[in-house]
Amino acid sequence: MAVRRLDVLLSNMELDTCERLGVSPGELLALAHLSLHGPLGPTDLTHRLHMTTGAMTAMLDRLAKGDFIVREPHPTDRRRVGVRLTAAGRDRVFSEVHEMANDVVAMNEEFSAAERRVIGRYLDRLSQVVAAPAAG
Repeated sequence: MAVRRLDVLLSNMELDTCERLGVSPGELLALAHLSLHGPLGPTDLTHRLHMTTGAMTAMLDRLAKGDFIVREPHPTDRRRVGVRLTAAGRDRVFSEVHEMANDVVAMNEEFSAAERRVIGRYLDRLSQVVAAPAAG
């Protein structure tokens, strides 16, 4: 039940964040992928978000208009394009989670290094379990 409660709270937090940033949940997820993985191609984002090419193009247009992302030529393949967060986009997203992130860092100090390793292993394994249906 604790994991389910956390899941619901994180979902609500994401909806609140979307509202404050003026983006859709899909757009926020795209920003999260770019934040975690660095520049990605539109096709890669299309697969990660289970979207059509046309829907992704429209999403990237909206995110570019909002100065969250920029499209750039691929460094080695002139036929491809990369998508990356702008500094302004990264700052806007970071400002939404900064206070909570500080609270999480402070909370970590309540646990010993050994406890943090166990918690980290649990969360990594939980991530694998959650990701398994998507991979299959």
